[in-house]
Amino acid sequence: MLISFLCNGCETFGLRVLAGMGFANIAVEQYILYYYLGGFVCIGVPLCLKKVWPTKTEVVIGALMALCSIAGTMSLALALGRYKMPGNIAYPISSGGSLFVVVIAGVALFKERLGKHGIIGCALGTIAILLLSIS
Repeated sequence: MLISFLCNGCETFGLRVLAGMGFANIAVEQYILYYYLGGFVCIGVPLCLKKVWPTKTEVVIGALMALCSIAGTMSLALALGRYKMPGNIAYPISSGGSLFVVVIAGVALFKERLGKHGIIGCALGTIAILLLSIS
């Protein structure tokens, strides 16, 4: 989870670098291709070498998650590049949107209950996003 957390941060940071250099409209597709290809190689190759194959359900769920991730990354890239949205607006909307979609899906679809720690976590995440957008 820590590696995933760090890599997700690197992905959005890379988009910010592309936008800052003026390449957000030019190199986004290549950036996303190589970013996800790198993840596939780092995970897929060792699994293939160990002859561990995903089930059909894992492939379908992984593909849906990948499509959502790519759509979100492309949307953020378009906001930063083509529409020239400032990063202090685009990133909080992207992060906050993801946070709320996950919480709502967990509660509505999977009947998860938010305990005290869950509510505190959501509140701290929301406060962090707000503080980052102010600075």
